[in-house]
Amino acid sequence: MGQQSPKGSPAPRSLKQDRAGQTRLQLLDATVECLTQVGYARTTTTLVQKRAGVSRGALLYHFPSKAALLVEAVRHLVHLTGQHMKDQVDALPAQDGDRIEKVLELLWETFSGPLFYVAMELWNASRTDPKLWQVLVEAERSLGREIHSQISDVFGPQVSSRPGFKRALRMTLQWMRGAAMTEIIRKDPEKAGAELKRWREIFINLLED
Repeated sequence: MGQQSPKGSPAPRSLKQDRAGQTRLQLLDATVECLTQVGYARTTTTLVQKRAGVSRGALLYHFPSKAALLVEAVRHLVHLTGQHMKDQVDALPAQDGDRIEKVLELLWETFSGPLFYVAMELWNASRTDPKLWQVLVEAERSLGREIHSQISDVFGPQVSSRPGFKRALRMTLQWMRGAAMTEIIRKDPEKAGAELKRWREIFINLLED
């Protein structure tokens, strides 16, 4: 009872949950699209609602505030990015040095994609928006743990078990944020690639530090 209809079709509650999940996903995808294309200042809940093709009531049901919507959009992107990296695991080299190089390249890709640009928009906006700042700070704690866990899995236990791994990863993410912001203005992929290769050597040294 409450599981399936007589003909074996999904129960009404399951259909309702599926529709709710689809609506939520449409809203998150639309939010990411707006932040990437028009930036934080021009991303309104009305614009997101229209792009998602849902009612105002549906938007408010899932996300009662703009700040909640924006933070969940970042969570959504973190999940998608982590899944993309995990999908590459089977194709990564087994040898530590080669694997490190490929994983660093995968990481760098995330700093030239939607996740970085959306996060940068929100960090900048939160400087003068106390409500957004508060929800971002709270989200950063859990997102930080999730991101580090995802990256550790991709590097594999032979690398992530090294004594200096946590410090090496923390410094790598800090370096990549700065390098990615520089690249927005410089637009020199060849030079960025050369710097990434040099950072690989630093990363390997940090692993044993």
